[in-house]
Amino acid sequence: MFSRPRPLREGVERVGDPIAVLPVAYHLLWSGQLCCDLDTPLSMEMPVHAGVRR
Repeated sequence: MFSRPRPLREGVERVGDPIAVLPVAYHLLWSGQLCCDLDTPLSMEMPVHAGVRR
């Protein structure tokens, strides 16, 4: 769902129930599989995209 940058809320809602999916999305951000601009406050509207896996 994040092959192109899109707001976190939009990507999470496309996958399923946000209550169930949001913790997974945050884990993917933490592990670097999803990326965002860390110079902006974390919010549901921040653009998120697939990260570069190391």
